[in-house]
Amino acid sequence: MKDNIALIGFMGSGKTTVGKLLAKTMDMKFVDIDKVIEAHEKKSINDIFHEKGQIYFRDLEREIILQESLKNDCVIATGGGSILDNENIKRLKETSFIVFLNATIECLYLRLKDNTTRPILNDVEDKRKLIEELLEKRKFLYQISADYIIDINEHTNIYETVDKIKEIYIIS
Repeated sequence: MKDNIALIGFMGSGKTTVGKLLAKTMDMKFVDIDKVIEAHEKKSINDIFHEKGQIYFRDLEREIILQESLKNDCVIATGGGSILDNENIKRLKETSFIVFLNATIECLYLRLKDNTTRPILNDVEDKRKLIEELLEKRKFLYQISADYIIDINEHTNIYETVDKIKEIYIIS
């Protein structure tokens, strides 16, 4: 059994929400990569994107994932785009049981349509279309990176999701 559980998936798929509850119920530490980045930079993800750009953010994200994945007994909520960097997945695969929260387009849209904290979705007229396009580009990477995939929709029960992850992790 690997020391950590890493949650991957598109923004809005529930990585932070599921991760917090999962960590609590398994008596593990919870690490939200985006929150670690914000604490490191003393700025919001939005501000980092706007002031320093996406390349800077992705480089910092890689550094933080490498650092945080070395810890033990953690549930790690990654950023939605973290799978775009092979080094992130390589490191997470070495140290973590990776779970892909595979949310439907409808679920993601409902969760993200009014959200203003996601820099990639800011200033976009058709958020649904952008979500569909980005998810189409990333879904294969999520799938091949995952040790386990859980389907998420707008009716998914968080407690059932956490129970499924716990069950699969324990027997892995």
